[in-house]
Amino acid sequence: MGASLTLMNLLCACGGGGGSDAGSSSGGSASAPLSAPSISAVTGTLLHQQTITVQGSHFGSKPQAAPLRFEDFDTRSTGTAPASFGYTNYGGFGGSTTVDGTEAYGNGKSLKHQSHFGAVSSSGVVEESFPHIATTGFSATELYLSYRLKFRTNGGRIVQLKFNRSGMEVAGANGSPCYGGKPKYYSSYYPDGPSVNRYSTDKRLVGVQGGIVRSDGSLDEGWVGEDAGMGSGTVLALEEDTWVQVEEYYRLNDIGQTNGEHITWVNGNLQIDRHALQPRTSAAQVLNCSYLAVGMDYWINPSSTDGVSVWYDDHYLDTSRARLVLANAATWSAATLRNPQVATQWQDGSISATLQRGGFSAGPAWLYVVRADGSTSTGWPVTLP
Repeated sequence: MGASLTLMNLLCACGGGGGSDAGSSSGGSASAPLSAPSISAVTGTLLHQQTITVQGSHFGSKPQAAPLRFEDFDTRSTGTAPASFGYTNYGGFGGSTTVDGTEAYGNGKSLKHQSHFGAVSSSGVVEESFPHIATTGFSATELYLSYRLKFRTNGGRIVQLKFNRSGMEVAGANGSPCYGGKPKYYSSYYPDGPSVNRYSTDKRLVGVQGGIVRSDGSLDEGWVGEDAGMGSGTVLALEEDTWVQVEEYYRLNDIGQTNGEHITWVNGNLQIDRHALQPRTSAAQVLNCSYLAVGMDYWINPSSTDGVSVWYDDHYLDTSRARLVLANAATWSAATLRNPQVATQWQDGSISATLQRGGFSAGPAWLYVVRADGSTSTGWPVTLP
């Protein structure tokens, strides 16, 4: 049976601490700060894909309540390619990407990229696999994205696992239209840190914490790894065969200003925290392309049984960071599961959403409202049936 919430039993002022969804800065104007979002009641049924409504104040505006894309792959036919249900396939190489019914975050299905299985790697040479599966057809100055990811080396070793590439589409640019132009944002996971692999000379950190600003002003990648602390949190080494949540926030600068941002979290932990960026000089430069499955570099060992496998699930992409979140802790900073909810209506004092419970079992949880400026409400406690 489901749990139906009523206004009577939820009019309490309890809950965990809020804060800011940003790192050291949230961007935006220098005007007096608004009051933080505040939840006063939750109604609805706390079952997966049922409707809930959150009431309160100072939620701000969100012209399009629903995200640009939410995909959990559960209704897709096993073995189908993502281009058949709305993703853009730029024609990558070195493997195949299809819906998988054997692995998922929680229950259901996921998207699997299986990299090719080649000869045993020689010294200094890596295998490459780049699926280039993206969301296109939008135009924005900021992006928030969240997805689940896990990998299996199958006896090999990952050199670089690309988290995300988002930017301005440029047809034919280095075979990678989604990030071949400018502006662009990159982030990657280097298990060994950049000084141990072939990117030690052209993609190590130079001058700017979290990545390179090249001579033309474009941004190269920030990175996350065992010895790569870009933010103020604990640096994470990702365990094989373990689902993690990757969240990214990109904000282009206002023209003539250095207020662009690039923030990355892994399991709620701040990993890349870059501000005062200036990735564009013209209003014509926008974000209109964002990869989900990008690619990887890896070694094939004598004991390898296949190329590297990577699974993706619960892909949420939006042109605003305003969102309703189901989390697993009473304070925002302590949460390691932060499920963005698929909103169906958004007003300053009311949000309705289809509940996404992936990864949550029965028991306590907390709802948070994140406003478009990054301000986060105090957590509102709920009990999941």
